[in-house]
Amino acid sequence: MYHVKRGETMSNKIIPIWNSDGSCAEESENKTFCMAPWSHTYISPQAERRMCCASREEHSFQKQYIDATNDEKYGEIKESKTLADDFNPVSLEEHWNSPYMKDIRKKLMAGERISQCDVCNDDILSISSYRKWFTGVLFRDKIQEAFDNTDDDGHTTMPVISFDYRYSNLCNFKCRMCGEQLSSSWEAEKKKNNMWSIEQQPFMQKDVKKKMTSFQTEVVEPEFRDAISKGIVEEIYWVGGEPLMYDIHWWALEEMVKNGSAKNCHLRYNSNLSRTEFKGQKLFDYLPQFKDWLMCASIDGTGDIVEFIRKGIVWEEWLKNFKEGLAAPGGKDKMLFDLTITGPGMFSIKDLFDLSLELDVRIETKIMFAFHPDIIFSPFAWPKHILTRKIDELLEYIEPRATQKQSTLVNTLHEMRNRPSFEEEYPEEFEQGKKNGKGYQDRLDSIRDEKITIADIYKADDELYEWWMNDERTPNET
Repeated sequence: MYHVKRGETMSNKIIPIWNSDGSCAEESENKTFCMAPWSHTYISPQAERRMCCASREEHSFQKQYIDATNDEKYGEIKESKTLADDFNPVSLEEHWNSPYMKDIRKKLMAGERISQCDVCNDDILSISSYRKWFTGVLFRDKIQEAFDNTDDDGHTTMPVISFDYRYSNLCNFKCRMCGEQLSSSWEAEKKKNNMWSIEQQPFMQKDVKKKMTSFQTEVVEPEFRDAISKGIVEEIYWVGGEPLMYDIHWWALEEMVKNGSAKNCHLRYNSNLSRTEFKGQKLFDYLPQFKDWLMCASIDGTGDIVEFIRKGIVWEEWLKNFKEGLAAPGGKDKMLFDLTITGPGMFSIKDLFDLSLELDVRIETKIMFAFHPDIIFSPFAWPKHILTRKIDELLEYIEPRATQKQSTLVNTLHEMRNRPSFEEEYPEEFEQGKKNGKGYQDRLDSIRDEKITIADIYKADDELYEWWMNDERTPNET
């Protein structure tokens, strides 16, 4: 192993220079390096492993969860006879120093830009850079250690100390911008109403589901429990499904407090905050005992609108749970609104903004984007001139009143204004996509007992309502 000092190069290794504010220095020769492949591991509810939840890898959409080892990623090709045979997840031990991961590390140490990291490279989806979090903030003091403990071929002796393990899609909500991959309630609804297919959702097939559940229980959970018991975990990102419904979440909190490792561990949550207790264990009694914690409480509107968007939420109960977190020691700085901007949600942003001012809490914002034009729930599905007008109305109200805690919302609205609409981005596919998307939303309206519909929400804007109502629909069958 070579020992390379900050800013120096050796054997095609370039150590990046990071500032104390978590940003990569302008003079750094290596601006692509990320600590995630030396510290962090991710697994989806369907047992797909990636560098992190934002990485773009070969299996990254609907069919990502099948054929996990049926390619050159792990140096082997497996023949399959059934769909369940195609599901070949790998253990952490197999993954961590696989040919694939070693190649990633080798390229990042050389300062190469890799496509897997495009979300951070290009700021896709308007989320805070994971690279900045892992490299500039959380594990900044371990960069030298990473280079010192990694061979030229990318093999590292550094252990995983940061986990984003999503043990299943267990969730009690059916948020409109989500789906069956991340919500068991969505999955149940789609099965009940024959809105799925093996081709589109292979992980819902009975034999695959059984194999997947066994793998999570027999391999994934023991991996995590072992790391917790050894006291080596320095960060956990609790996501789901809904992480507060995972039994293992509550076990981990209790165990880490007992073995003393809680004081060395950061906790991050992305939660629907529908529950804060489990079998007498109270969430906000545990969290102050950890080194640090952050609760990104998912909320995309207020009142009837959010109850429409996030099917299953009870607005007043959610607000009560959020205020409980605010009252916890240090909670004022650790509770935030995690807003995903949707089309219907555009009509509730003003109220949510006002609430953030009243409670003096931060809003973190991301856009419901899409990679094909039938995701009609996204605001980018709107005609561009309507979206621009609505954004301008919001900015006129929000921008003069915003504090630093709402700056991300302001910046995101400006960014949205400058992005192309689906009609501009997908000129050949948009009309059919619009028909498909509206048909799909109509189908959901017909099978859910909603107080309001998209049409009811869009009545607040005559031009948008006319656009929503007057177009043809493609009847949705699956």
